[in-house]
Formats: sequence, C-alpha cells, structure tokens
Amino acid sequence: MSAPLFSVVVPAYNQHKFINPCLTSLQRQTVTDFEVIVVNDCSTDDTGDQIAALIQGDDRFHVITHAQNRGVSAARNSGMAAAKGKYLCFVDGDDWVEPNFLAAFLAAYQAAPTTQLVICGHFGYLAVPSPAKTYTQKDLITNINFGTVGGFSWNKCFIRTIITTHHLTFNEEINFLEDQLFAFRYANYVQSAELLTDKTYHYRWRFRSNLSHIGIPFFAARRKMMKILKQERKHTFSEDLNNQ
Repeated sequence: MSAPLFSVVVPAYNQHKFINPCLTSLQRQTVTDFEVIVVNDCSTDDTGDQIAALIQGDDRFHVITHAQNRGVSAARNSGMAAAKGKYLCFVDGDDWVEPNFLAAFLAAYQAAPTTQLVICGHFGYLAVPSPAKTYTQKDLITNINFGTVGGFSWNKCFIRTIITTHHLTFNEEINFLEDQLFAFRYANYVQSAELLTDKTYHYRWRFRSNLSHIGIPFFAARRKMMKILKQERKHTFSEDLNNQ
C-alpha cells in the first residue's frame, strides 16, 4: 500500500465532550488521501470507547494507546513516529476543522512547490488577521515569536521528511510552549513559508485551562524555552531572536 498524502496526528486525553466532533470533522475532509493517528494518552473517561466507535470500519484511522498518561508532547511524538504521509498536521482532540482543512494546505503546496511550511487561518485563540503572504525564514521566525504565525502546532502543515531528516520532536520535559519550541526548531530548515487567509481550523477556547497559562507561568515557560534554544546554538535563532 502506498503512503498517504497527509498524516494527521490527534493527541487525546479525557476528551469525552469533544473527540466526536474532532474526528467527525476529519472524516468529512474533501481530500481523502490521508491517515489519522489518534493517540489516546491513557484517558480515564470514555474517550477510548468513543474513538473506537467513531472510526470503526474506516481504515484511514489508527489508534495508539499509552499505558500511562505522558502528556501532549509525548502523544504528538508517538503519532509522528507512526506517521507515513508526505505532509504532517496536528489537530488537538478538543478542536475541529473545516472540510477543506487538508485541501487548502495541498493547494498551497501545489502553488508553491518549493515552500517548506504552510500556515492556515483559524478561529479562536489569538487569531491575528492578515492577508496571504510568503515569509522568508527571518520573517517566519519573527511571526512565530509574536505575530501572525504563532507557535501553535495545529495551524501548520509540515513536510514530514524535514522532521525525520533532522530528528525533530516535541520536548517532553516542558508542558507549556512546547509547540512553539517545535515550530522554532522546524523553522531552522525553512527558507520560505506560505500564510493562508482561509480560516480552516477551529480552536476551542477553554477559559480556565487557557487562563492558567497567562501571566507568570507564560513568562517562566518562555524563559525556559529561550534557554533551550540558545543551548542548541542554532545560528538563526541566536541572531534573530536576540534582536526581538
């Protein structure tokens, strides 16, 4: 069997209320050449049962079950390790996507075949309006740091061979801004990136969960992330991030 065009990794932990609309939205994609890897991170509710019922008979969906709760970074890493697609996307288990989520990414890559990253518009948390544009590496890093791109993993479509060639993973030692750290690491291998105007991702803002990360926890996590980046001594980061 040939590899799918897209791999979509869905980390899920105790998503009783939300996993159904999440997976259903992926089943309704207009692009059908994809696989979805759902990583059940040792849920203690009925998330696992719901996943099994939803994907029954759909061989595009696969499940990885962690024996213990390991966190979202480990869940994403497990999904990435199993992925086989040319392109790699992430959808959080409490979010959902438009039917053209994958189609918009594919069209952008086809229109700009030398690009190494495509970013979609989204509804919800920190959505910054912007016209479509092509970013250089320096502008991409600036806008991952603070700007239109953001450090999210879920609004981006990555090229999987860049990830595997450079052994990129999510840092399992941190539990906040782990996706921004991953985005910065990936950006080190990007010469151009495409920002789309279409909003195809729905981020579910959960007030208490997101509020807990505002203020001192955010700045503490950011200092830790920047320290990690500097320790890795990436030329791009040391020059560009220090100037912001």
